[in-house]
Amino acid sequence: MAPQEETAAPAPAAHNVLKNVDGADIVLAADFGTAGRPSATFTELVAQLSSPFTFWETMPPPHGEEAGMSAAQHVERWIRDVEKSGRTVRAVIGFCSGSVYAAALVEELARRQEKPGLILIDPDLAERHMVIGHYERFMTARLSSVLPAHEVEAAVRAGHDADESAATALELAAELGKLCLRILPDACERGGMTGERSQELAEIFTSYLHWLAAGSELDARRVWREATAVNSRSEGFGLDAFPEEERAGLVARVVDFDLPHLELMRTPEVAALVDGLLQTEQPAEGSLS
Repeated sequence: MAPQEETAAPAPAAHNVLKNVDGADIVLAADFGTAGRPSATFTELVAQLSSPFTFWETMPPPHGEEAGMSAAQHVERWIRDVEKSGRTVRAVIGFCSGSVYAAALVEELARRQEKPGLILIDPDLAERHMVIGHYERFMTARLSSVLPAHEVEAAVRAGHDADESAATALELAAELGKLCLRILPDACERGGMTGERSQELAEIFTSYLHWLAAGSELDARRVWREATAVNSRSEGFGLDAFPEEERAGLVARVVDFDLPHLELMRTPEVAALVDGLLQTEQPAEGSLS
């Protein structure tokens, strides 16, 4: 009888596979990664790592499915992939506001296996004011070059009206998403972008608003106390975004780099640190700076 070929493990439904090592432990990367963004991505970081692990990056649900999804539902969706794989998660790495989801993943995984390590890269919370803030900045940047000033102002004003009437962050994200999908494709087409690409841009940003709004439901600080934080020198990013009196006990260990926020995950020195952290136990307590 001819030997049977092994069936390859199915690709995870809710993650982007950045690197696969057959049978190896998984490292989860929590971020809302999009191509073309100015800040470095986990794709760039993982390409520099020598750690012998599989790396998965969390993905948002397909457009249209994110409406009303709670933070717990996002985390449950990602956990299902891990359970189906049958593998152990070695560590979770969070970038920026993805750090709140990283903490939630660690907490949920600790109910199923030995608690994974937690690494935070320029960690930030996810809060309601960020949802309207990102909307205003994004719409102003995208619309100012293609629409007259009064139309840009009207789009921004409509967002603030939604903020005043929405009872929750998720309701706000839903209303802002409707505005994006109504205003952005037409404006981009007027600026020369194809209809398909402009619609895709609006859908991606709408998905991001929902992801950020859901993240505002999470209280990550308790789990962060056991994490190592990689901190940039950019003002207003990472630990610098927190009041000075909160920083001392926010994480277990801080490693500062004289690098801008945008460059952290594409820098060899940061990659070397992450490699080392992944292959050693994470500190459980204490604070270094």
